[in-house]
Amino acid sequence: MVENIEPVGEDFSKSIEDLAEHAGDVALEIYRAQINGGSKQIHAFSKAIDAAKNVMMDAGCPLDFCDLLANAAINGYNSFVKENPDGDPMEAFDAAGEFVSDALESEFRKS
Repeated sequence: MVENIEPVGEDFSKSIEDLAEHAGDVALEIYRAQINGGSKQIHAFSKAIDAAKNVMMDAGCPLDFCDLLANAAINGYNSFVKENPDGDPMEAFDAAGEFVSDALESEFRKS
């Protein structure tokens, strides 16, 4: 289903994994900028997730799949923060990425 997605516009991705990685890179850039600019961690993460989801949707990713990955990131982030309330913001972001990777792997095992 999703492995045949071709991005619209810039051809920076040939697979959903590449697209998700690119969206994650965009999210990380925004997250860092927000954190370094003094934003609260949760606000920075929200901005990052919105940006990643927009990148994926602009590239032609189906909304349900974009939601799946965004929700995985949110769950990973929230789980980390709950277990580590004073944890490093970058570790929280990494936890979100791990949940996204797991969601991608799980989705492709279904196919």
